Amino acid sequence: MEIIFSNNSKKQLMKLDSRIQQKILFTLEKFKNNQPVDIIKLKNKDEEFRIRTGEYRIQLQKVKEGFLITKVGKRENFYMIFF
Repeated sequence: MEIIFSNNSKKQLMKLDSRIQQKILFTLEKFKNNQPVDIIKLKNKDEEFRIRTGEYRIQLQKVKEGFLITKVGKRENFYMIFF
């Protein structure tokens, strides 16, 4: 399984504190090695998931090669819906 970062998610990750970056990368490594992580499928979204890492969330989309990370952010900003 391959994990790919989108350009936007790379920028979001690089803006975070280095300690938080390490925590997120550790969680993704666990996911890649099929170890248990807090992951759920997003409602009303085809092949989209979220992984919880403390107060931060990682949004993934299933692609042919593996998973594409589309969004990384803090919980309170992660679920914002603009009307």
